[in-house]
Amino acid sequence: MKIFLSLLTVCSILISCNNSSKTEASNTESTVKKDSIQFPFTAKYSINWQPGDEKNAAIVLNCLKKYVDGDIKGCTAYFADTAEFIADKFHFRGSRDSLTKIISDMRNASVTVTKEFDSWMTVYYPDKKDSWVTLWYTEKMTDKKGKLDSIYYTDDVLVKDGKILQYDEKQRAFPEPAKKK
Repeated sequence: MKIFLSLLTVCSILISCNNSSKTEASNTESTVKKDSIQFPFTAKYSINWQPGDEKNAAIVLNCLKKYVDGDIKGCTAYFADTAEFIADKFHFRGSRDSLTKIISDMRNASVTVTKEFDSWMTVYYPDKKDSWVTLWYTEKMTDKKGKLDSIYYTDDVLVKDGKILQYDEKQRAFPEPAKKK
């Protein structure tokens, strides 16, 4: 993860430079694109992507802000009429109204929720005409018994026509803190 973010940062810096090395980098890139790369695996989804519209990231982040604030109807208003939500041992595909009930139950299990974002990235796949937003963040929540917990998420969110069609959530639980003897 850290390697990916570091690589992404370096690429961003190289792309944003406006000096003579930009021409040299372009020549090198065009040479690389002409070469045929043989990958040891075949991707199920397209690997042909380009930077996407950051308005899509704003849609997803505003949705999550509403969730944090406990505004479930505001949160689910960002979803399409029919949407899909995928999580650990959970899969839902159905109406926004049904999704609202599910998200409401999830949020109501916690008294407080916060999200601390490491980063997000918006990409566009021209051959699929799909826009995806990927988020990396830690969510901290306190349940109704006062127990504090946190989970690290990497979410991939498909946005089309200003609405969330698919929310694919991957999580990593943090280890329990060392117990004092």
